[in-house]
Amino acid sequence: MLPSVRPAAAARPAAALVLTLLLALATVGTSLAATPGPAAAARAVPTNPSFQIATFNQLGSQHTERGSVFGPGRMRARLTAQVVQQQGIDLIGFQEVQEDQLRVLENRLDGYAMWPARELGGGGMRLQIAWKKWLFRLLDHGSVMTAFDRQVRPVPWVLLEHKATGRQLYVVDVHNSARELEDERDSATRKVIRLVEELRATRRSVFVVGDMNEHTETFCKLVGRTDLVAANGGEAASPRECSPPPGRLYIDWIFGAGPMTFSRYQPLADSLVQRASDHNLIKATVTMRPRRR
Repeated sequence: MLPSVRPAAAARPAAALVLTLLLALATVGTSLAATPGPAAAARAVPTNPSFQIATFNQLGSQHTERGSVFGPGRMRARLTAQVVQQQGIDLIGFQEVQEDQLRVLENRLDGYAMWPARELGGGGMRLQIAWKKWLFRLLDHGSVMTAFDRQVRPVPWVLLEHKATGRQLYVVDVHNSARELEDERDSATRKVIRLVEELRATRRSVFVVGDMNEHTETFCKLVGRTDLVAANGGEAASPRECSPPPGRLYIDWIFGAGPMTFSRYQPLADSLVQRASDHNLIKATVTMRPRRR
């Protein structure tokens, strides 16, 4: 006589098997849901990155050694670093940087890289380009020699790569001679125009920032002879057919060319900026447009 089998006991193995299969299917479904498909992965990487670009004349230490309403250069460089970080600036060109101020900026701008630092000698130290290291990678750098204040010194440029997207862009930092030295400004501007043409030939975006010591003439020449546009608007078909941007014009400028747009242009002159320098900090938002195939 065969032993009797209770129905509940016979059902247990089958129920366990079904439960195991359901758990396995649920695990596979969850894994598939957590793994993005090609379209989702493409959306996760920003193809049109935005960042904050700026220019600031630091006001060199030698200008405030005695009898100045401004504090010492080192103290003002600390204020500059504070402003840059508070404003969330991602990329900036400095002018009139002295050795003591450079040391402060290097120490206080945590998370930023800077070029040329001291690589271009004492004259080249005056112009510095700084960027957030987590956002950009330095690919290349160089300089062109221009006249400045009855001397000749290098104007630096860098080639940066936006790490998240691989987009590449050039940045040129300029400071032209002041006051009656019109010939030097004209000569330096011609060299910057030639540099922009060479860099744009690579089809990468190019940004030119700095203290041009001109309210309209440099704008008309740069925009009228290249495909640069100013962050604050305006247009120029040629240096003679020129409509400068509306509103108050400063001698500090931000220009750009290539697949990009500017927005949120702002001359910043809060209490920190006014204590740091006799210039405004000029900033704008850059959005990189899709590249043409």
